[in-house]
Amino acid sequence: MKIKGTIGLKEAIILVDSGATHNFLSLDLVQRLALPLTTTTNYGVVMGTGISVKRKGLTVVEDFLPLELGSTDVILGMPWLGTLGDVEVNWKMLTMKIKMGKVVNC
Repeated sequence: MKIKGTIGLKEAIILVDSGATHNFLSLDLVQRLALPLTTTTNYGVVMGTGISVKRKGLTVVEDFLPLELGSTDVILGMPWLGTLGDVEVNWKMLTMKIKMGKVVNC
């Protein structure tokens, strides 16, 4: 599911992808936001095109792996989705309901 969002003051195209095993941030967005890269163990990712890419990691609030992502700026995968708890998704309507804070029964 693709949505428009902002990171800092920059617009971003965000892909929520339950099939992604990691979170990813585009190298273009890393440069636009002037984010520092943290040296981590190199990683390899096999893209949907079948091309294998190796990079260094980036840590923000969640861990993101910077990659060339084409028209997408951010991919939020299972590490982020796993923090949400119960989520109600309607794929046909492209809606996602997430409980924020405590729910009080009256």
